[in-house]
Amino acid sequence: MPELPTVGIVILNYQSPSDTLECIESLKHCIYPNKDILVVDNGSGGETVNILRRNSVAFQMIETGKNLGYTGGVNVGLKYFLEKHVDYILILNNDTIVEPDFMDHLVAAAELDSDVAGCCGTILCDHNRDEIWYAGGKLIPWRGLAVHTDKHKKFIRQNYTKPIQVSFITGCMILLKTKYLEKIGLEDERLFMYLDDIELSARISNSGYKMYYVPGAIIYHKVLGERENPLKLYYSVRNRFLLINTAFSGINKVIANIYFSMVITSKIIYWRIFNPLFFKAAIYGIKDYFSKRFYEGRGIKYFY
Repeated sequence: MPELPTVGIVILNYQSPSDTLECIESLKHCIYPNKDILVVDNGSGGETVNILRRNSVAFQMIETGKNLGYTGGVNVGLKYFLEKHVDYILILNNDTIVEPDFMDHLVAAAELDSDVAGCCGTILCDHNRDEIWYAGGKLIPWRGLAVHTDKHKKFIRQNYTKPIQVSFITGCMILLKTKYLEKIGLEDERLFMYLDDIELSARISNSGYKMYYVPGAIIYHKVLGERENPLKLYYSVRNRFLLINTAFSGINKVIANIYFSMVITSKIIYWRIFNPLFFKAAIYGIKDYFSKRFYEGRGIKYFY
């Protein structure tokens, strides 16, 4: 039998060693044999790094020394495995737990079609393992965003059987075919964090490659308690304008700019009265987009 493709797994850690180690523990039970795990610590420092070092028998670790954002941290891992000449790179959120055969399904689907550049599996809520968080997704260019298919619906396995082509895969779990990365490019570090998976999905599509949702590749995501906050809002507003004007073109870009401008203006009016911190975050996001203040911008330093 031919040797199975090699897979490098990139897990980004930022001050959450317990989640990272729980994710790695689940990966120890992953039956796919030809894999390596890399933890990129994104400038956590202190005891977080010490905890990871003490448990680093099952994985390699790179310390960035500073917070490079999600996009910069992931790119450290992508570059590491590109130098190792692996066949695939899996980007996996550290707050996930995988089923033992998830990787087999992802790789098998990617191997069936030479035009596939990226795959994502089923992502269920860890607090309710029948609840869908991602079971396919699609870009909506005229709105400048993407949506998850069947989010919050009950996951019935017999209803989700065959891989299907999609136009959006979430950054929570992305299997990338490395031979196409040179054309597609790495994560856009200007975004720093948030909306990067939409931008990457659009770029894969614009490059002429396919993405697949693979139902049998099941993981669980710790999403309980996630909520909007000023930091996330700042990056989401700034990056939404950047996303619209880089990932889309033609009439879709025009309509998306008008649509989002109208939506955010109405929200800003509301926040000005009822949520001053959200108002400030949105205003700074708009200002920083138009002044081309990208990468970290003022987000983390200002809001923390």
